[in-house]
This record gives sequence, structure tokens and C-alpha cells, in this order.
Amino acid sequence: MWVTLGGLPQQQSVLFEYDPSRAREVPLRLLDGFTHGYLQTDGYEGYNEVCKQNNLIHVGCWDHARRKFREAKDGQPKT
Repeated sequence: MWVTLGGLPQQQSVLFEYDPSRAREVPLRLLDGFTHGYLQTDGYEGYNEVCKQNNLIHVGCWDHARRKFREAKDGQPKT
């Protein structure tokens, strides 16, 4: 499931689109014409091309960052 948020601040819209693939062609198609914004994803490298072509800032997924902190905490010796 691909979810995009866009539009003017007073007229934002959310688009849900299903595609069974995570291939880089999907975000290139979905974000065609969208430039100078943000793309929030997991760390999959397939998104780098759309960021480069569309001048987007690639921001990470907080759930993935949180998981690393949890793994570090769980790896600490029990006292």
C-alpha cells in the first residue's frame, strides 16, 4: 500500500494506492511531477532514484529507528 499526502495546507488530500511491488518504478510513477518535498520511507535503496530525480529529501521511518533503540536496550545485561 502506497500512501501520499499532498496539496495546499488548507486543501490537503491523502491518496491510497495499491501496488504489489516495492520496485523503484512505482514511486517514480506515483511521484511523477512532485518535486521539492519529503519522502518518508524505510531504508530500502529503491527509493533513492525518485529522491534524486525529483529533488526530494529522503527521511527515515521512526519505527525502524525505534526498533534499533529497543534492540540496544534488550541487549544490555540484566541487573
